[in-house]
Amino acid sequence: MNFKKIIVGTILTSGVVIGILLAINYDKVEHPAQHVAQESGKTNLYTNPQAKFSFKPPTSWNGNYKVNQYEGADADKILPSAKHVVQFDYAKKDGKGSETLLMISVFTKTDWTRLSSEAGPPVGTSITESNDMVYVYTTPQSNPFDSQSEDGKLFDQLYGDLNINESFALLK
Repeated sequence: MNFKKIIVGTILTSGVVIGILLAINYDKVEHPAQHVAQESGKTNLYTNPQAKFSFKPPTSWNGNYKVNQYEGADADKILPSAKHVVQFDYAKKDGKGSETLLMISVFTKTDWTRLSSEAGPPVGTSITESNDMVYVYTTPQSNPFDSQSEDGKLFDQLYGDLNINESFALLK
């Protein structure tokens, strides 16, 4: 029973830590938002040639998210030691604000090994490795909206439609 409490506590703490890091660093970083255009019936492919990956969001995400990308010192401000950070944020129905659905970060293998061995909640989950870089994804630990609200229901659906292993690809 204590083991279950430790696991649940770790998961909850990780969500809180990520939220705090993002909130603290939000105003310290330029936000080059890239709004993804809505195309009926098509899924937009996000490509990041600098970070050398692509991500194909589920069709249900169309018109419901925006992308913020950071690299170098800006990425490090969002997530220490990250070389690239890309946030896929759910755009609230009222147009006022957003919440992160998915964050993809890129670390050197050395930094990732150090980060993943540190005590405390994990930074994220490794997707793959390539050329001494590790690609990591982080998702919210819970729905930030009331589960009965329109935003809460849609956030749950969009999160549930995510399959990172089918959506993520390295660029050659």
